[in-house]
Amino acid sequence: MADDRPNTEELIETVRAFLHDTLLPTMSGHGAFEVRIAANLLAIALRELQQGPAAAAAVQARLTALLGTHDTPAALDAELVRRIRDGEIAVDDRALHTHLREAVRARLAISNPKYLDK
Repeated sequence: MADDRPNTEELIETVRAFLHDTLLPTMSGHGAFEVRIAANLLAIALRELQQGPAAAAAVQARLTALLGTHDTPAALDAELVRRIRDGEIAVDDRALHTHLREAVRARLAISNPKYLDK
């Protein structure tokens, strides 16, 4: 039901904004801390919905190219670990570094994008 309003992202953002912009300023102490955490978790969930599928597809594409095989993300991760452990992929391999750097950047973009600016 693509035309239904509000959609999932709008619902999450509405609750996040209410917690952060309306409720949080009225609170103090531990209650304010918990509301801030809840608002931050909703922001992470929203970024996961928005960016997660593309990030996962990019990881799978890079691993497929790096390993030369198609499989599930979990199987590709396990194969990467095995090849590194067995010395089939060197720890200083440029393609491995590119993959790891981009995977971490994508995770940070979802979990805490402020760290990308540092």
